[in-house]
Amino acid sequence: MIIIQTTIDEDKKARELINSLLETNKIACGTFQKIESSYKWKKQIVEEPELEISLYTKESLMREVVDIVTQRHSYELPKITVLEPVYTLPEYDQWVKDNTI
Repeated sequence: MIIIQTTIDEDKKARELINSLLETNKIACGTFQKIESSYKWKKQIVEEPELEISLYTKESLMREVVDIVTQRHSYELPKITVLEPVYTLPEYDQWVKDNTI
């Protein structure tokens, strides 16, 4: 199992992205939470609220999910990272595999 993370600016966009990936069985689960971001963009310091999204899928779908997130993203330069957990409960890992194609 891997976790693909990105940030987005609107609740509605987060839900739409997660639901579209769930409907096509590209992820088994998607979560999002409100965060406060500070970053430098075009030589300016920006501080703003965002939503951090975590998408849970199997490793073989990584490239496909990253491509979908990149295509649907509204940011000029989205943060997209892939995390490999040190440990995942085997039953949860199997559930992710069983719910993705």
